[in-house]
Amino acid sequence: MANKLEIQRLTHTFSGQNPVHVLNDLSLNVAEGEFVTLLGPSGSGKSTIFNLIGGLFEPDGGSISIEGQSVNGKRGHISYLPQQDSLLPWRTILDNVVLVQEITGKVDKTAAREWLERAGLSGYESSYPDVLSGGMRQRVAFIRSLLSPQALMLLDEPFGALDELTRLDMQDWLLKIWEMDRRSVLFITHSIEEALYMSDRILILSDKPACVLKEIEVPFARPRHHDITLDATFNQLKHEIYQMLKVGNRDG
Repeated sequence: MANKLEIQRLTHTFSGQNPVHVLNDLSLNVAEGEFVTLLGPSGSGKSTIFNLIGGLFEPDGGSISIEGQSVNGKRGHISYLPQQDSLLPWRTILDNVVLVQEITGKVDKTAAREWLERAGLSGYESSYPDVLSGGMRQRVAFIRSLLSPQALMLLDEPFGALDELTRLDMQDWLLKIWEMDRRSVLFITHSIEEALYMSDRILILSDKPACVLKEIEVPFARPRHHDITLDATFNQLKHEIYQMLKVGNRDG
């Protein structure tokens, strides 16, 4: 299976009066149609990895390739969904969804309406974001990301600000919608359970300077249901990952 994203020996230090060595010889990949999660201690450099992939700044060393092309320091090659939905309050739901398409010059409002209907948001096209719940707003933001032309999606804790029940509902909803599209995804979460439930593979990061401590193949077939969280294998993996994170954080 071809890789959408290939990172080789990435190194980065934030300079200044007190330099911070954030990444050290980090390598990872995301295959076409694969859902990969980064799991690591707070402050281990997960968001820095996203910023480097997105071209917000260049790494000190190493290479980042998307679909075989080097993107070090280059923007516009990814679709990004942050923790906050970042919807523009003065634009309708439909206009928020097609915003990225407007930037690229290829607006398809028919497709946008179809995806909003699949997201359970039919009838809200002319409404404004302030009438939507947190979960509904995140659905709009995810559909906006899906409609961007980039083949790689970076999801940075998109459910972190939601209450637990809404979060569980959004996990199921996102997986259902993702199954229709199968975009390559690199996902950040602090939840071991969420990582196991959502992912094909999990990459355990050390504390900074971050490197990949362990790669875990998630053994559960798709589509998934939250009943698997009661499975003995699920809970054994959850315990093993917790122990790895404890060791990685202590050794860092």
